[in-house]
Amino acid sequence: MEITLAKSAGFCFGVKRALKIVEEEAKKSKITILGDLIHNEYVVNALKNKGIDSAGSLDEVNSERLVISAHGVADSVKEKAKKIVKVIDATCPLVEKVHACAKDIEKNGMHVVVIGQPNHTEVKGITGNLSNYTIIENVEEVGKLKDKNIGIVVQTTQDIEKVNEIVKKIKKTAKYVKFYDTICFATKDRQTEAKEISKKVDLMIVIGSKKSSNTKRLVEVCSRNTETKHVESDNDLDKRWFKKKKKIGITAGASTPNILIENVFNKIKNY
Repeated sequence: MEITLAKSAGFCFGVKRALKIVEEEAKKSKITILGDLIHNEYVVNALKNKGIDSAGSLDEVNSERLVISAHGVADSVKEKAKKIVKVIDATCPLVEKVHACAKDIEKNGMHVVVIGQPNHTEVKGITGNLSNYTIIENVEEVGKLKDKNIGIVVQTTQDIEKVNEIVKKIKKTAKYVKFYDTICFATKDRQTEAKEISKKVDLMIVIGSKKSSNTKRLVEVCSRNTETKHVESDNDLDKRWFKKKKKIGITAGASTPNILIENVFNKIKNY
């Protein structure tokens, strides 16, 4: 079989930055991470094995220093945390940009639309700063925005094509629209490359956590062009998938470590 591994597969800038911050701060004294630092169980477990705990809420924090995850949180959560612990902010700068855009939209008197997943940590952080907003996950939900003056921001890991479709429909429905394309550059590069590879192969393998939004988007992008399988590690591979397949493509989400990518690549290579 001919195997093509995406050059963009694996950790993005924001993930590398967050991990570096945690590793450096953990050398100084005990830290606790608010939620999962990134959405990958392998990485989260590796941190736990190093004695780096996580907390589901501020009430569960058992150290004097708290790390805000790469996904970010609302300003009110940070301010509350600062009253009880020292806060170390590992929020991705590109996520912070979305927060700033959304707050500016509301400050200018427009209704904020966030294109993304309502229950995702990043979206909760963005909307936690707002009082006048609507979350849109699918194009079918656009009707609720009729006759409004709207400013749009996007969860950084959303599907480019899907977002463009939603924005196009909003522009036909709303009174006035200002669109801030806040999908991050790593997401765009990753989706673009995955799309091109998936057009040329018989089977696409996407590696990443089932919790990872950007990994799920890669699965959606690749599935439009070829048979696609989502795996978390090489343990999820099934040799039967590769029967009669001549060209295989591999990509991975932004929170997927290199070791998992290498394991999947090598296992497929040996089939």
